[in-house]
Amino acid sequence: MRVLTLLAALTLAQAAPAPSDDLVAEVRTLSAATDNDGRFDALTALLTSHGVRFTVESFTLDKPPSTGPEQTPDPRTRGRNIVVSLGGGAEQVVVGAHYDAKWMADKTLSRGAVDNAASSVMLVHVAQALKRERLQRRVRFVWFDMEESGLIGSTKYVEAHQTDRIAAMLNYDINGYGNTVLFGPPSGGADPRLHRIMLETCAAESIDCLRFDAMPPSDDRPFGARKIPTLSMAILPAAEAHQVWLLLHAKGAGFAPGFAPPIFGTIHTPGDVPEKLEAPAMATAGRLATALIRSVSAKR
Repeated sequence: MRVLTLLAALTLAQAAPAPSDDLVAEVRTLSAATDNDGRFDALTALLTSHGVRFTVESFTLDKPPSTGPEQTPDPRTRGRNIVVSLGGGAEQVVVGAHYDAKWMADKTLSRGAVDNAASSVMLVHVAQALKRERLQRRVRFVWFDMEESGLIGSTKYVEAHQTDRIAAMLNYDINGYGNTVLFGPPSGGADPRLHRIMLETCAAESIDCLRFDAMPPSDDRPFGARKIPTLSMAILPAAEAHQVWLLLHAKGAGFAPGFAPPIFGTIHTPGDVPEKLEAPAMATAGRLATALIRSVSAKR
């Protein structure tokens, strides 16, 4: 009987999808939404299914946000940030990712799998992993709305939490495929201690990490503007990560005219689909995020 029970358990284990495969499947639920309210519904349902309690912080705009002449604005005048609070204490660490996707010129919503459903789903699993730990600082996971409309959700969050004692902010944007982590601070957010913890964590987790003087614009910037120690993180294949570094730091020196790393031809296009994702890459990003949050939330 014990042999039969063991065989049955092994069969179930082989049939069940690996946890990392679940990550991509869950991204599909966000990417299937045809508007950003649908992405909100999918993300909050995912949090509920994983037993992660959340609150919603709404904000309003006088009119839909304006964008460039070749872009379609998000038609909403109400945004919603989703917040999960773990641990306690007066000081807190904010961990963020935007869940909204880009409205494209043809008036359809990008599938937004790489940018940024992958990071959003990854952080659901990180929050689930940390929710029973005794964290020394309060950790607030925030899924920001309206990043694609000009960092509106994160700006509204910073405005609403001006009296909070935020020890650090960790931002995740573009965490869907590859093996090399890109990281850097926004203007005002550089901090030697946070930089050191990041490098130590990369080494401890045996993950290749590439420091940028500054990452492309994302929800880290409103925090850096308040002089809060901040890092923004992404993951890409090694060659592509170095191409992005050269493009941003060396002004494209050595590249053919008009060259752009593949990621820039994916985000904000119809090609930003779940098929672009690599489950192991998402798992790696989540493993590093979990370890980094533990280290940053520890009082030293």
